[in-house]
Amino acid sequence: MKTKTFKIGEYCLGGIIKVIIKNNKVNILCLDYYTKKEFHNENFNINDIYSIDNFLNELTSCYYSDKIINYIKNI
Repeated sequence: MKTKTFKIGEYCLGGIIKVIIKNNKVNILCLDYYTKKEFHNENFNINDIYSIDNFLNELTSCYYSDKIINYIKNI
């Protein structure tokens, strides 16, 4: 299992995106920047990059979405 937290701040809904990769599944969590409480969670297949990218673009800018996609691809 691999986990990475992206503390983006004001350019992201909630401020933090946490990515958990386990057994070809990607779990993307949106966390509140100050309380660290989860308020949105979505699961994807690791090969479904198009859907992951669309979801991330709803949460944050294309710059940070691209950084997260590159992290997922390099696992």
